[in-house]
Amino acid sequence: MPARRWPPAAWFLLAGIPLLLFFVLYGLPVLQLFRLSFDRFDPGQGIIPAFSADFYTKFLGDGYYLSILWRTVRISLGTTLIAAVIAYPVSFYLLASSGWRQTLLLIVLILPLVTSVIVVSYGWLILLGQTGLANRTLIDLGLTTRPLKLMYSETGILVALVQVQLVFMVLSVSTSLRGVDSNLIRAARSLGAGAWRAFWLVVFPLSLPGLRTGALLVFSLSMSAYGIPALIGGPRVKVLSYLIYEQSISLLNWPFAASMAVILLASTTGLLGLAGLWRRLRRRRVPPATPAPMGAAA
Repeated sequence: MPARRWPPAAWFLLAGIPLLLFFVLYGLPVLQLFRLSFDRFDPGQGIIPAFSADFYTKFLGDGYYLSILWRTVRISLGTTLIAAVIAYPVSFYLLASSGWRQTLLLIVLILPLVTSVIVVSYGWLILLGQTGLANRTLIDLGLTTRPLKLMYSETGILVALVQVQLVFMVLSVSTSLRGVDSNLIRAARSLGAGAWRAFWLVVFPLSLPGLRTGALLVFSLSMSAYGIPALIGGPRVKVLSYLIYEQSISLLNWPFAASMAVILLASTTGLLGLAGLWRRLRRRRVPPATPAPMGAAA
């Protein structure tokens, strides 16, 4: 019986409606933001319609703004790396547990997402302060003689961002680990591979799709995070989202804020694109395995 062929109108509705919604809800605002970034601004007159790249030149030609962009990228990369390292043991425990243990772990992971960012940030303010639990513990253990500067630093921002973003990495990695055939691990162990070697050569390559998905989510969300960096980093440790808020809300310089938002979007998309390109080039360099001829001795 021949397969049923869908009429062209059905394909148009199936693909056209989501594309139209995407363009209206995302494409148009981004285009408006891009157009606004070329306007001029005067404190007395406000926004002046124009087509000038002065704000882009100002941002890219000033070491102060470039250092904040690099700090934003550095914190986001650090958050992604730390979340990836923590995600593997947590994912293994999540898959190995069941019942109330698994449910409790999922609640702990998801809780920061359903809790207000202000509440999460103020919780870390108490823990990471000069007289907070973290510094008191380090002093009691003899690891330091004076309180460490954990608040208003990149370290504090990293810790809080990892806590909030970890759930995306864990769920992505655990989904990939669930699909790994346990017989492959047993086969590697039976051939003499230790636990670490079996993980590195068998489990880790098979979990890369989930790791890439988690890294994409964590890095993108960390680049655009505002609440946690603003409350924990403060004005001393500014990130690009803080500058965008400052220019748009405090100074009402919307064209400059729009240009920084475009740069933030381009930086995030560009870094993710470079990572994808590097993965494709690396895959092409690896020669395909040559099948053994039939009848050859094992």
